[in-house]
Order: sequence, then structure tokens, then C-alpha cells
Amino acid sequence: MKTVAGKEFRLSVPSGARIALAFSGGRDSVVLFDLLAAAGADFFAVHVEHGIRGENSVKDAEFAERFCRGRGVDVKVYHVDALRIARERGMTVEQAAREARYGVFGKLLADGECDLVALAHHADDQTETVLMRIFRGTGIRGLRGMNERSGRYFRPLLSVPRSEIDAYAAEKGLPYTDDETNSDERYTRNFVRAELKRIKQRFPAVNEAVARLARNAAEADDFMEESAPYPVVSDGEVKVPLSAFGTPALAKKTLARACAALGVEQDVEEKHYAAVLALAHSANGSRTELSHSLTAHIDGGYVVLTRGRERKDEREIPFPRAGTARLMGAVIESVPPGDVVPGGGALYADADKIPDGAVLRKRREGDRITKFGGGTKSFGDFLTDRKVPLRKRDGITVCAAGSEILFAVGVEISDKVRVGADTVNAIKITEDK
Repeated sequence: MKTVAGKEFRLSVPSGARIALAFSGGRDSVVLFDLLAAAGADFFAVHVEHGIRGENSVKDAEFAERFCRGRGVDVKVYHVDALRIARERGMTVEQAAREARYGVFGKLLADGECDLVALAHHADDQTETVLMRIFRGTGIRGLRGMNERSGRYFRPLLSVPRSEIDAYAAEKGLPYTDDETNSDERYTRNFVRAELKRIKQRFPAVNEAVARLARNAAEADDFMEESAPYPVVSDGEVKVPLSAFGTPALAKKTLARACAALGVEQDVEEKHYAAVLALAHSANGSRTELSHSLTAHIDGGYVVLTRGRERKDEREIPFPRAGTARLMGAVIESVPPGDVVPGGGALYADADKIPDGAVLRKRREGDRITKFGGGTKSFGDFLTDRKVPLRKRDGITVCAAGSEILFAVGVEISDKVRVGADTVNAIKITEDK
């Protein structure tokens, strides 16, 4: 066989590795099976039956078992329900089948049953992948396509065109199965594959051209990986300095890292990057919403990304009247008036000035506070004056009587409940850290 560059292909097998071969029974995986066997590799086959094609799918699994065992190679067959996964997770059947396969491979790796997983992707698969990503509006990282080695997955045939694989299978007389859904153009990859056949009639070197594009993209992406600053991760938030936004390409790389640090590595699109890049030139306190409950804020010299809670805490807990209580992130304890020593993050209030019916809760729109020293204003404006970041405001625990804030834990005490010379029952309020 020859590669897209016209060189003679030589299979390179990692020394000493136990390999799991992703074996569909189709021509590509059969050829890779034969090459691994000829190279004396230590491998076994893994066949995942997706439950999509009924009896034909089961027959393919039976073929995989016969083929492998007839050649003295162990085979593991797994049955999954890709249709059910697609329904439950709102995916396409293609996406669900892929996720199920990689779930099987991932478990084999995690359980120590293999060191590497071999995949039979070839040069035409690479071309299809890059084209599909272009159609979806990918960035530089997407243009690099698949890698010959991605962690513990490797693709030894990635430089070999489909025509060479077909010729090898014919020359060796290798049996294989044909998945009839491969001709169903309702599936995106099949549609692209069919169109690629027509494109090759006009541009026969398209694989070589896409391979060059992928290499160039990989070089550019690697340069950006090395040059882009890393965000600062702390206490559930990720901070990116505004200085990182001088070069958009590097800023996007840093933002991708920031999103990944918050557990989001997919569905962050060009429009989201554009929104954050625009935000970086906005006033302090500005914010924008991204996907997966991600929010970006301007806080001083940083863009700060956080991932919001699925549900806001709507509880109301009656204000505790005696002893020590730990509630909603606050510690409230009775202290003698003589022990009132302001500072150190503690607030002090006169318990007798807190009316019946007062509750502990999170702040709400419409709340107001009488500032320590006098003057009433909206609690939101008060927090702005105190430079409390937007991202932290919904997490503040307050004691309130209706919409009147009596104290906000870790922030301020209302003038209405301040400790005075006549205070008999004082309380100390601190954050429960």
C-alpha cells in the first residue's frame, strides 16, 4: 500500500503494548486486523453492535466472531442501544453510536485490559472529517482533523487512501461485511462521502490537499497552544486577564481552556467567542451569557467565567432567635454586648431589633437596605457601590423582613439593627467557610 504522499506504507506498532482493535468487520478494520497480525502485534478485537440495523447488525457481530476466532485472535462483542441513547440524550443516531463505542473503549482502557485502542480511520475519513468541520464553521483546531495518535487511541492507516485499502483487501482475498446504511445519505458523513467521490473526479488530489491543510492547521494550533496564556482557576471560577485579549486567536485559545476548566468542552461556538471578545472592551460589571450555564463577567482587570447553578436557592428559613446556628452559609451566634469587636469579617446586630417574621434567604430583585449610617437605597445599587461582583450576588445570604434587608452576610449590616449603647442581646454574624 501507498500513503497519500506516494510513499510505501509500513505499519508502526508501539512496542510492548496490548492493543484493542476497534473491529466493525468492514473492509477497513479487516485490513488493519491483517496488518496487525502480520506485524506480530499483541492485540484483540472489539466489536460494538449498536442495535440500529436489526438482524443485519447481529449478523455482522457473528461475522466478527467467526473471522477473529478463525484466526486465533480473541474478540469481545458488546451490544448497545444507540437508538435509545439518541432519544434520551437528544442526539443524532450517529452521535449516540459514537458515544456508545467510545464508552466501551474507554472502559477497556480504564480497566487495564489494553494499553491502546487501534482505529481504522484512513485518509478519506480524514478528508470527510475536515470537510464536515468546515461546513459547520470550525476554527483552526478543527481543521487539523484527526491525529494519528490521540492519547491512548491511534490510527495507523490515517495516511493511507481508501483506494489502497480496497486494493490490499482484494489482493489478500480478505472477507468483510458491508453496512448497508453506509449508502444512506440521510446520515451526514454518508452524504459527504458520496459528494467526495464526485469532487475527486475534478480534484483527484483532494486527500493530499486536505492532508496539507491539516498539517498546516496543526502547526498553527500548536503555536497558539504554546503562546496563549493560561487562565487562573480558583474557587469555582476562571479568570482571564484583559491583557490576553490583545490577539483574538490567542484569546480564543485561552477562553477554550477556561471553558474546559469549568467542564465545558463542546458547544462553545464562534458566536460565544465573539461575545466574550466584545465583552473584554466593556465597562466593569458587564456580563454575557454563553452555553451550558456559563457566564462571563468583567471584574477589574479580568474576564471571569463561572458556571451557574441549575436552580436558584429559593428557601426561606425563620431567623434563629437563640444559641448558635449554621444556616445557608452563615454562622449566627449570641454574644455579650461587651464582646462586640467590629472587623475581621464579622458583623454584629441587635437581635431585639430584628422583627418577628424575619427570614434568612438569598437576595432578590426589589430588595432595599438602610445603609449603616443612614440612607436607604436598592440592595443591587448598594452592592454595586461596594463593588461586589455580579457573579457573587445571587449567593449572598441575607436576613430580611419582606424586601427590607437587615443584614447581608459578609457584606453589611442595616442601620436599623445596629448595635447601640442600649443593646442587651447582641449577635455575631460570620460566613460559614
